[in-house]
Amino acid sequence: MRLVKSLFLLLSFFGILGLAACGQSAETRSVCQLSSRWNQTSADVATVLRELGSLPAGQIRDTMLEVVSNLQAFSEIAPREIRNDVELLLNTYGALSDALEAIEWDGSAASRDAAVTSTGVRLASDEIQSAQTNFAKFISDNCSLEIENAVNQFPNVGSTLPDPVIIGDDETNLDAGADNEESVARAFGYVVVERFGVAITDDQASCVGDALLGATSGDSSTVDLTYWEMLQEIFDTCEVKIDVKTALENE
Repeated sequence: MRLVKSLFLLLSFFGILGLAACGQSAETRSVCQLSSRWNQTSADVATVLRELGSLPAGQIRDTMLEVVSNLQAFSEIAPREIRNDVELLLNTYGALSDALEAIEWDGSAASRDAAVTSTGVRLASDEIQSAQTNFAKFISDNCSLEIENAVNQFPNVGSTLPDPVIIGDDETNLDAGADNEESVARAFGYVVVERFGVAITDDQASCVGDALLGATSGDSSTVDLTYWEMLQEIFDTCEVKIDVKTALENE
């Protein structure tokens, strides 16, 4: 009787382990079931971000609502490995969708809107780029599907951080891909100033990048509402000769 009871307890123990394993694999299977849909949505949002100024409002609206809907679905079933990445993406794309909705999905007005631009800069941050990469890698490793547009961002905020880092003639030996705080801040500074078409030094880029990275780590909703004013203050502090208001009026 004691042997039977021991066997029963042992089987129960392994049964519990089995259920736990099934629960974890079920999460991964659920992600895989949604991955094809995400692949298409990621491609659609890449088009929207790239051609925002020329697309009809309906297409922008439908795509942004779809990407938010997809990420909401993923957030409900995401395994621990990518849960934080999915939450970051949901928060960022959600903020972008809200900002675009506030201007009635008018892509031609997006470049002059503080909230849209602020969210676009956040989308180009190293944190969000890493989240997109991690998410796509998880799908690739577990679902046998390569996400075609794994990393998306506005084209007018440069390419994936911490690259590119602009290298001057006196910095030929600098490793442009070095993933350190200084290179990320400098790259971010160049990214932000790029849209204004003004040449700046490495020191100015680092100054702008440091200040903006510090500012965007706070309350994102407040940053979005005051982005242009905040950016002007940063430019003035870093001695970057840009009048944001005039630049926006001339676009």
